Amino acid sequence: MKSQLTHKQWLKPLGILIPLLFSAQSWAITLNEAVEDAIIHSPEFRDQVKAAQGLQADLRGAKAAYYPKIDLSTGIGYEEVKNNTTDTTGDGLTRREASIRVSQNLFEGFGTKYDVTRVQAKLDAQKYKALDQANQTALDMVKAYLSLLKEEKLLRLAEDNRDTHQKILDQIIERQKAGIGNKVEVDQARARLYLAETNFASEKNNYYDAKARFHRVLGRTIDNHLVEPKFHFQLPSTLQEAIDQALLQHPTLLSANADLVETQNQVKVNRSLYYPKLDLELSKTYNQDVNGIKGTDENLQLMLRLRYNLFNGGADKSKVDSAIADYQRSAEIRNHSRRQAIEAVRYSWNAMESIQQQINYQKLHIKMTHDTLIGYRKQFSLGRRSLLDLLNTEDEYNSAMRELVKSESDLATAKYRILHDTGALLPAFKIDLGLLKVNNSYDDL
Repeated sequence: MKSQLTHKQWLKPLGILIPLLFSAQSWAITLNEAVEDAIIHSPEFRDQVKAAQGLQADLRGAKAAYYPKIDLSTGIGYEEVKNNTTDTTGDGLTRREASIRVSQNLFEGFGTKYDVTRVQAKLDAQKYKALDQANQTALDMVKAYLSLLKEEKLLRLAEDNRDTHQKILDQIIERQKAGIGNKVEVDQARARLYLAETNFASEKNNYYDAKARFHRVLGRTIDNHLVEPKFHFQLPSTLQEAIDQALLQHPTLLSANADLVETQNQVKVNRSLYYPKLDLELSKTYNQDVNGIKGTDENLQLMLRLRYNLFNGGADKSKVDSAIADYQRSAEIRNHSRRQAIEAVRYSWNAMESIQQQINYQKLHIKMTHDTLIGYRKQFSLGRRSLLDLLNTEDEYNSAMRELVKSESDLATAKYRILHDTGALLPAFKIDLGLLKVNNSYDDL
């Protein structure tokens, strides 16, 4: 039998190496490092791992039924006997007894075999649940990481926009002092500056919110620089290929399949109650001064015993019917999980394709708006373009840049979601949760 896995063996490696920590000033954290760190410190993931530990012990308990049982019994006490042949009333003996019995089950309707298979499937289902939690934690970390990067960029854009409007206001004030401007233009430029200041303050709040979410998922507070990730992973070539991949390897579906196998074997375990039980028993007793007779009483037996319950009020049938209902319920849960998996893949795939098209047009829009802005700035300096035209174009360019930042972040998130929805996110980051490996196949049910 396999040796017992300790708590540290389950949680320590799991194939994960936590990066060495350097000072906050010199260390830049990558997305891969953040994902690994988030998984190993996730309370939800560790909870699932501990549940798998418990089922590992249950599996050892189920396999114990294959082995013989050894029972030792001993006792000592006072005994009086009164019957047709013996009367020791008031003059009893000190009774001493000892016995040992070894019993080996030879047949019980294959109940032990099915029970071991059932517990193994339950353990495998729990391992898949732990992997699914790790998969979800990885996606949460990716979202938080990309969101924080996005908010950093938006904050810089808001800051640049504020500085640009400050420069425009300073220019208008200088023009007014030189006699070529008016108070209306100053007020107009100052109003736009106040709006830019408001937007900058709002972006700071959004940035701090994103940072708080990042720290929550990671499980600790850091102030390190985030490295911009490059998506270099291979995605399925078509939507149908992505769906097929999800149905074969997503841990949620594999867990549902394992649950189905578990309930299926529970039905077989309960049906084994219909069969007789055959045991081989070897027993030896050694008694002293028993039944009112002085002396030694020894007994040695080697017996083949058959036990067969003929009626118990229909309890066995009720257990079978209950197990069948659980099996049918597990099948419906599996079918529901399949629908959810397909839906998730479709959402992520459609989002990726839609955002990719948006980005193409957004880049064209930014290019044309930037060219217009450069021309307007020159024309405004020459007095051939109004201040309102310049301010509107500045705002349009800034808004276009903001939308591009959001779209690029959404596109990256959609791609990582596809990896998550197809069960390929952990392998993509080369995260090997070795002790959660499942040796049985549950992808063909």
